[in-house]
Amino acid sequence: MAQYDSFAEQYHEMVQNGGPENAYRYIIAQVEALSDLHKQKICDIGCGQGELSSRLSLLGADVTGVDLSSALLQYAHAKTEQVNWVQDDAMELQHIQEASYDFVVSSVMLMDVPDHRRVFQACHRILKPEGIMIWVIMHPCFQSPFSHPLGDGSRKVVQYAPQFWKSAGTGTIRSTLGAYHRPLSTYINDFMAAGFSLLRVDEPERLNTSVDQLPSLFGATGRKLA
Repeated sequence: MAQYDSFAEQYHEMVQNGGPENAYRYIIAQVEALSDLHKQKICDIGCGQGELSSRLSLLGADVTGVDLSSALLQYAHAKTEQVNWVQDDAMELQHIQEASYDFVVSSVMLMDVPDHRRVFQACHRILKPEGIMIWVIMHPCFQSPFSHPLGDGSRKVVQYAPQFWKSAGTGTIRSTLGAYHRPLSTYINDFMAAGFSLLRVDEPERLNTSVDQLPSLFGATGRKLA
C-alpha cells in the first residue's frame, strides 16, 4: 500500500532482521511442491521491498513484483534487477497482463487492503487457466482487536468480527496504519467466490516462541477454476 512509503525504512529493517521469514518459506515450499520453479511465471503482489520476489527469482522463476509503495519499490530495485518491478494497486492490477501467470503469491498483505475481494478477483484475472494463488495472512486469532496475551504464550480470543483497527502504542506500522481484521471464514469464502478451488489451508508454525515477537500465520492455496 502507498501508506507504507512513510514506513519503508522501518519495514525494510524489519525484513532484514527476519521479518515474515516463515511466510516466505511457506510460500516457496508450496510452489516447489506443486511445480518445477524453473521458468514458472510468478506474480508477487504486495511485494514490499522485494525479499520474496528475489528469492523466487534466484530459484529460477520468472517473477514480477507488484507494490503500490514507490519507496518500498526503490529498495526492491536496489536488491535485484532480475525481477520485473511494477507499481500497481493489488485491488486493480491494471498494469498486469491477463491470463499470463502460473502462480500469484501474496505474503502478509491482504490485511492491509480495504477490499480483499477485489484482490482475489484481480489475481484470478491475471492467472493462466488452472493457475494457482497462494496467500498468507497474519492469523486473526493472534493479530486481532479481540485477542489478548495471557502471559504464558497463549491468547484469549473473546470474539471474531470484521473491523478496521489499530494496535496499541505509537510509531509502529500497525499503530499508525492499522489493519483490517477479518475472520478466516470471510477470507476462504470470498476466495472461492472469486473463482478459486481451495486446495489446502495451513497454519504455519512460528519461528519464535513468544506470540508478541511474531504472531502465527494462516496460509491458503487455491487453483483457478475455468
